[in-house]
Amino acid sequence: MKQSPTTIHVVAPAGAVNKDAAKKGIEYLRSLDLSFIEGANVYNKDGYLAGTDADRLSDLQAALDDTKSAAVWIARGGYGTSRIIDQIRWTKFFKSPKWLIGFSDITALHIHLSNNNIPSIHGPMVAQASDPTQKVAVDLVASILKNDLPDYSLFSDKNNRTGKARGPITGGNLTLICCSLGTKSEIITDNKILFIEEINEAAYRIDRMLVQLKRAGKLKKIKGLIVGHMTNIEEEKEFGKSYIEIISDLVKEYSFPVCFQFPSGHETPNMPLILGMKSELIVDKNEVQLKYL
Repeated sequence: MKQSPTTIHVVAPAGAVNKDAAKKGIEYLRSLDLSFIEGANVYNKDGYLAGTDADRLSDLQAALDDTKSAAVWIARGGYGTSRIIDQIRWTKFFKSPKWLIGFSDITALHIHLSNNNIPSIHGPMVAQASDPTQKVAVDLVASILKNDLPDYSLFSDKNNRTGKARGPITGGNLTLICCSLGTKSEIITDNKILFIEEINEAAYRIDRMLVQLKRAGKLKKIKGLIVGHMTNIEEEKEFGKSYIEIISDLVKEYSFPVCFQFPSGHETPNMPLILGMKSELIVDKNEVQLKYL
């Protein structure tokens, strides 16, 4: 990344933003020696969206085109990014890329970038930055912006499948991954480590989405699987399987390593993952290691 190490655009391409939370987040991030340019429409509201499609696209396009800034940090997720993604002009950004930071609905942008071999950061939103329970994760994002990349060493979950994998990480929210299928930015998973996380879904829907990915050939050639926070997943007695059992069963025919309970997604802490950058995942019986190469 060749840009200024501190100047960051704050934009809202999806859901309407809580202004107080975002302002408090920016205030905390400024204490980490980061400076911010807020999008002209970031606090707009149009129903459940942060302004009209034109408003949100205008702010995002301006942020992506600014060759002097270091990053675009999303204010919040929700829904709405997929409504504007096909209208984004990527030419300037691809010539002078910068970090894009966010998660959830922002998966749509992460997938597009990783498909084009451009790293981005799956991590907390600006509106979460002042939350004390996200401090470790937010501080790690700030460190990444200053070229200090994290290495992770975690206790291994008993349901993990051991092994080693090398490749860029791609993915994010499972629903958004599935929504990319059949579009211009359909997720490319071949020779990559796939990361998934989800919130407020029934276990059978997790099964349905993963079966869809499997039928589309998206699991066949991945190097590894990282399963992050699976938050508020309803496990009906009638269905009879947990999400861990569902995932384990659907990938049993493959040999790649599987890591459950990675601390990234819709819970705290939402530890940052660098997508689109070559990584090494080592899953042993007692420890999981993830580092960037």
